[in-house]
Amino acid sequence: MTSARAPLVDASDPMPRTLEGRDLVVVREGRRILDGASLIVAPGEAVAIQGASGSGKSTLVRTLATLIEPDDGQVLLGGQDARTIAPTVFRTHVAFLAQQPAMFPGTVRDNLVSGPALHGRNVPPGLDVELMASVQLPEQFLRREASTLSGGEKQRVALARALANESEVLLLDEPTAALDPDTGLRIVSLVRELSRAGRSVVMVTHDEAHARALGGTQYRCQAGRLTRSSA
Repeated sequence: MTSARAPLVDASDPMPRTLEGRDLVVVREGRRILDGASLIVAPGEAVAIQGASGSGKSTLVRTLATLIEPDDGQVLLGGQDARTIAPTVFRTHVAFLAQQPAMFPGTVRDNLVSGPALHGRNVPPGLDVELMASVQLPEQFLRREASTLSGGEKQRVALARALANESEVLLLDEPTAALDPDTGLRIVSLVRELSRAGRSVVMVTHDEAHARALGGTQYRCQAGRLTRSSA
C-alpha cells in the first residue's frame, strides 16, 4: 500500500517557507547528541542558538541542513518532510555555512556563479557587484583567487554565494569562532542585516554577545535539548 505524497517543493517558487525541526533525535555511540530537540523558524526570523561545546548545537544545525539523518523526528520545509524533497531543490532554499567555509576552485566570481549554474541559471549582469556590496566587499574581489582570502573574507563570500543561489534560509555553524573579535562582530552585523532584508537565519554560537547582537529569538542548547532564552 502506498501513501500519497505531498507535492514536491518547487525550486522556482519564491514563496518563503517555514523551516522546522520536530522532535529530533541523533544517537552516536549510545549517547543522544540530540534528545527531542524542536525548533520552528518562521520566514524572515533570526534565531541564535547558544550552548557549550558538546551540547548538540552544531549537530542540530547540521541536521536542519539535512547533512545528518536523524534517528528520530523530522525536518520539514514549508510543512513537507525534507526526505521527500530532492536534495538539489532543498539546498536551493536552505544554505548551510560551516565555521570555515570551503571555497570552490577559481575566483570569487566563479564561486558566486557556481550555485545558479548547477540549476541552469546565469547570474544577471551587475548582480555579482551587488552581491559584493551586500557583504561589504569591493568589486575588485570578484577577480581574487578564492583560496587566497582570509577567514573573514571567506565567510562573506560564502554568504554572497548563498544569496546568489537565492537561498531563503541561512544556517550558520559558529561563523565567528575562528575570527578576531572585530571581524566576528562585522559578520554578525552583516547576518543581522540579511535577516532584516527578509532571509531566515539560524546562527549557532558560543558567544553570548554575538547572540544578543543578532537580535531576534534566542535559544540555549543543553544536553541535546532546546529551551527558549528570556529576553
